[in-house]
Amino acid sequence: MRPRRHRPAARRGEAGFSIIEALIAAAILLIIALGLLPVFSRSINDNVSGNDATQATNSSRTEVEELLQVPFGNTRLLVASGQTKAETKDYYTRAKADSTGAYEIGDPTEGWTTDATAAGRGPVLWNRTTTVQQYDITDLNDGKLDTPLDGSTQANFVHLKQIQVQIDNPKKDLFGNGQGITLTVIKAF
Repeated sequence: MRPRRHRPAARRGEAGFSIIEALIAAAILLIIALGLLPVFSRSINDNVSGNDATQATNSSRTEVEELLQVPFGNTRLLVASGQTKAETKDYYTRAKADSTGAYEIGDPTEGWTTDATAAGRGPVLWNRTTTVQQYDITDLNDGKLDTPLDGSTQANFVHLKQIQVQIDNPKKDLFGNGQGITLTVIKAF
């Protein structure tokens, strides 16, 4: 009898991936990553917008608190004769961009101004309208302040002043959607 030779077992498959399989997996991961890129871009824009909204809201609260601290007859709370409300408008502008398009944090040209077109100012991010109306205490008999007094009314008949600070984003979309806030307080004599 002849001695048998030991034959190696036939290869049934190799461990690992072929180059084609690796390229297909990489292509699938690339497509998924490209699909997620807009999510990160949008989150960055939303964070910047949220920061701007927080700054505008905090500045408006500061404005209301300052007006609550001034005396009742202060010029900032006076309504002109012949008028039933005093209204002031100011604008929150970003600092002017440098030659590279970057904005410097803490630039003194960033912030609230009454002249948004002044030289050295960047784009307007927020509009703020402060309105003051004055009322007699008897106007509250029906539960609403609905009859503002003229600015020429004698001071002893003015008992309440309504201070309203409204913030609007000038970049609203076509449907009027956009961020904004209205703060209203009553200052008693």
